[in-house]
Amino acid sequence: MFTTLFGSVPDDLPADQRAHWLRRQATARNTLEIQNLTGTPANDETVAFFQRYVRGEITLAQAIAQVREQMAQEHQSYRRFLDRRNSI
Repeated sequence: MFTTLFGSVPDDLPADQRAHWLRRQATARNTLEIQNLTGTPANDETVAFFQRYVRGEITLAQAIAQVREQMAQEHQSYRRFLDRRNSI
């Protein structure tokens, strides 16, 4: 399901880098599938973080930290919305 989100392995990658790309792709795919199974499908921003991870631009830890930050911001925004709504 998520494999197409990450594109194909670039043809010009040496064999060792190709193997790393495929490993990162499998890790990202599995992570997003687990998130989907918990009832929270990944949004476009989350997918973009993992696309950067697959391309080797950021580490897995950085991708996860960015997703956590995004979720915290969304939670805070939702909490503020509920607080405003309850104060009416």
